[in-house]
Amino acid sequence: MKSKFIVLSSVFFALALASCSPSTGSSAVTSSGNPASSSALSSGASTETGDIQNGDLPLGQTTYKDVTGVTQQLNRSSIYRTAGSPHVDSYHSATQKAQKLLVAPIRFVKDDTDSLDTITADDALLSKIRIAFAGTAEETAAVGGYISVQDFYKRSSYGHGGFDVVVLPTWVDYDGTAKSFREKSDGNGGLFASEYVRNWYIDQYASTDHGLLGKDAAPLSDFDTDNDGYVDLIWDVYAYPWVDTNFWWAYVTYSGNQPQVGNPTIKTLAFASTNFMTSYNGYDSHTFIHETGHTLGLDDYYDYTNTWAPMAAVDYMDHNLGDHNSYSKFSLGWVNPWVLKEEDLAGGKSAVITLRSASATGDSLVLASPNYNGTAFDEYLMVELVGPYGLCKTDYLKGYENTTGFTQPGIRILHIDARTYGLAADGGHDDYLKSADAIGQKAIDLRLGNTYGGRVGVHVDSDYWTLSDSKATKKYFTQASLMESTIAETNWTKISTYNATNDSLFHANSRFSLASKYPWAKAFMPSESNLWNKAKTITGWSGTTQKYTIDENIACNFNLKVLSITSDETAGAVAKVKVTLNA
Repeated sequence: MKSKFIVLSSVFFALALASCSPSTGSSAVTSSGNPASSSALSSGASTETGDIQNGDLPLGQTTYKDVTGVTQQLNRSSIYRTAGSPHVDSYHSATQKAQKLLVAPIRFVKDDTDSLDTITADDALLSKIRIAFAGTAEETAAVGGYISVQDFYKRSSYGHGGFDVVVLPTWVDYDGTAKSFREKSDGNGGLFASEYVRNWYIDQYASTDHGLLGKDAAPLSDFDTDNDGYVDLIWDVYAYPWVDTNFWWAYVTYSGNQPQVGNPTIKTLAFASTNFMTSYNGYDSHTFIHETGHTLGLDDYYDYTNTWAPMAAVDYMDHNLGDHNSYSKFSLGWVNPWVLKEEDLAGGKSAVITLRSASATGDSLVLASPNYNGTAFDEYLMVELVGPYGLCKTDYLKGYENTTGFTQPGIRILHIDARTYGLAADGGHDDYLKSADAIGQKAIDLRLGNTYGGRVGVHVDSDYWTLSDSKATKKYFTQASLMESTIAETNWTKISTYNATNDSLFHANSRFSLASKYPWAKAFMPSESNLWNKAKTITGWSGTTQKYTIDENIACNFNLKVLSITSDETAGAVAKVKVTLNA
């Protein structure tokens, strides 16, 4: 539940987001095959082996070299940092120092004339906020609640990301009503609240025994773990309903404040009502987890124009469900998927790859496009085994706000186009950066989102395929979209409320290919063929008319078959997939 907007004022500039080395969470499965604990989960179990297995493949790259030759992390947050808008660092394994998340519960003076002022901001609600953000698994289970923000990101990142969450031990009392807060904030609720909390914290810390913070409180500088002059992340959780979505809403934004080392200012912040904790017996952290994904740099995967549903609802950055997908985790530096290129399969070779449940282990496979740069920031097919395992288990089996998950294991195939662009001097949006080093040094954003027609406000209506039968027919690109196993008349391309089902996944003995004799290219590829998006090169403009060329050699020739899916005591399930080239 996010808004994407730009706010300008005399004090702030804010932009709300629509937004490494090999990962130990993506442990290599050796060529010996599945763990000995596996037992049959589906028919068609296979012992088939190929010329290529997991251990023969390189891993996806999550580092780059900066202009001085020093190796740096390459992820969504580092791209925003290059663009001058630093987000929370999504990968702290290199420093072993988790980013701090400061949670500020905010309450207002009670206004008896305001019919919306219905929330009781007492100690009980303060306790709920603490458990939603920092509760242990035992604490959330004891109150019938959902996993805390802190626990979710520790597990979702396999320990590579996550936060050290600090919830203030008391309410931050705003010296006025909610109405007056809105009036004084000049429309910048989150920014105004964050500055208020920062000043409040400094005043309390300077008081005897640190005032309401308590004598053991840390100085504000303790919340700047990377010493960049900014508080790592502040979450403003306000005790007022969010019925007015023009102001009272859940979102992430950042300020135009200048850094101050030793007395950090606010850069990245999140803002949401305590009413977002209304499900799961009042201990629901779904919205807070989703919004925190934005602080790391992830985009929304739903469509702001309500035209289609590329991720078909089942994802944390879509309908707040389950876990982040393997592409998201790759782009955050948490996993390093195995990478298979077409040239690896030349001469009739085959690859048989073992994939354990992605959420539980981080296993995933990239089927690379030609000239693939080795990183998350290119075009490829992401292959992962999903099901009710790991962080996905509760949501997939129980559902969340009318969205259902995958109750059976299956292979999910996503078409990813996460190419990045730089400033005009580097080709601008019409071009894309083609190496890890260029991306790390120059990228300012991704070319695509999942909104029909393009990212809202960012080069809208420029990334599409024009079909040869009609110059007026445009097939728009997506950043991340589902390649469904079955292609029903109703699917994500035609309805924004579409919800994937178990049948959307590839099960034992099912096959996927973009060859013309199969239906997937026509249904889900913008080219309606096996041509990748990158086969199109924008060469210029004639007024508002786009000029471009098509390279027919930039084609996808992979043929994937699911050999088996079996149960596993540790990962929940494990699959074998065979990949060859189309004859």
